[in-house]
Amino acid sequence: MKDFFGKITRILGSRRFFYAVVIFFVLESVWIAFSARYPMAFDEDFHLGVIKIYSHHWLPFLSSQPDNAMQYGALQYDPSYLYHYLMSFPYRIIAAFTGSLTTQVILLRLLNVAMAASGVWLFRSVLRKAGTSASLTHTMLALFVLIPVVPSLAGQINYDNMLLPLAALLCLLTFAVYSDLQRRRVNLRALLLLAVVCMLGSLVKYPFLPFVAASGLFIAGAAVWHFKGNYRQLSGALAAGYKAMTPRLRIGLTVLVIVSSGLFIQRYGVNLVKYHTPVPECDAVLSEAECMSYSPWARNYELTQAKTPITRSPPSYTWYWLQALHYRLFFTINGPADEYRNYPPLLLPSAAIVAIAVSGIIAALLYWRKVFSGQPLIVFFVFLVVVYCGVLWLQNYAQYLETGEPVAINGRYLLPVLLPLGAVFGRALRLVMGRQSVLKASVASLAIVFFLQGGGVFSFILRSDELWYWPGTATQRLNDSARQVLSPFIIEGAKYY
Repeated sequence: MKDFFGKITRILGSRRFFYAVVIFFVLESVWIAFSARYPMAFDEDFHLGVIKIYSHHWLPFLSSQPDNAMQYGALQYDPSYLYHYLMSFPYRIIAAFTGSLTTQVILLRLLNVAMAASGVWLFRSVLRKAGTSASLTHTMLALFVLIPVVPSLAGQINYDNMLLPLAALLCLLTFAVYSDLQRRRVNLRALLLLAVVCMLGSLVKYPFLPFVAASGLFIAGAAVWHFKGNYRQLSGALAAGYKAMTPRLRIGLTVLVIVSSGLFIQRYGVNLVKYHTPVPECDAVLSEAECMSYSPWARNYELTQAKTPITRSPPSYTWYWLQALHYRLFFTINGPADEYRNYPPLLLPSAAIVAIAVSGIIAALLYWRKVFSGQPLIVFFVFLVVVYCGVLWLQNYAQYLETGEPVAINGRYLLPVLLPLGAVFGRALRLVMGRQSVLKASVASLAIVFFLQGGGVFSFILRSDELWYWPGTATQRLNDSARQVLSPFIIEGAKYY
């Protein structure tokens, strides 16, 4: 029996299993990209609309609000634009060869699949460098790609897909900088690249700013700690780091820093000077009448006008918030073609993640000294998760106080921090299980089996119907056939509320 579970551990830790996870993720995301009709629920029409606007501009600067673009908010000062600008170039090429919306959408979706897959690939390096074993790393990646919202998001046009690899790059560069700081050296190349990733990532989506804050504070704290306030030694290490770079590398990094700094200041700096906030509200830039065309602003405005009394205290709201995030990680949802119809999560995957989270939290509290002792990168993961989730909670709670309704709570916002959080829980659970290799292999295998009971693309196949697919294509027959094959083997639970 021990040999059997030892073999399972070796399989989970093998490169082949990792490749299988990535290939499965690509296939399930491509399945959704080809199956789901446009637009899907996660603001896909918004993102394609803004991409089309930027396709008429060679530079990412808008001198004024574009005509007929009020439904996209105040684009001229929106700092979350870099994804749309970069995606406008492949869109221009595709549009030059075909006027078919279906073809354009599917090809752009495939680019998004590639972005998300690169994020999964990079996060393997993140987890391994943080000291997570190969078998645990690959198990976590397998569970991650089986969260239903992950392939659903990857299979559509959305800037969150670009944010995933950027979050992984930020972690890798933070690790590289910290590793040298431990030796009282400064890896200037990694530090400058980290600054570039921070600035450009913040221009893809402004919620990347908490990642920037967490990384910056962690590195600043490490520099103070390891140099013990000896700033002469720190300046000497900076000079040595500069000399270690080749002239060509210095020029290249200088250009990258200047360009990214200029882009960053052009949006965030101008917004701070002109509107006294990095992300101005729509009505600070446009009139209320114009902003009513922008659905998120209009929703909040209408809710505020008809505001109901606040009934949830911060603890009560937090409990609701956690439940809503969990639900929206594992539910299935259609787009406007079916009035955003959504179905509840399948039983076993959604229950398994709760069991993992609860046991991970308990284990981390019981063994917190051993979890963090001598593990600075695990400390960084916790700090990153706390800062990011804290900012997300504050933003959501502020909107609740403003509107009287819990709005804009989306499970997909947690995706960049789920794997770092999993590394913390995984280390804690490994300490609980000790050297019980059979138990570890059993738990990992059981978790994957539970997630295969309707996780990933299987949720989409089992819950969708003809209103979810491209009309007049073979995708309906393909999904119907797949549903008939899967249904006898999966415990679906209730489809309706």
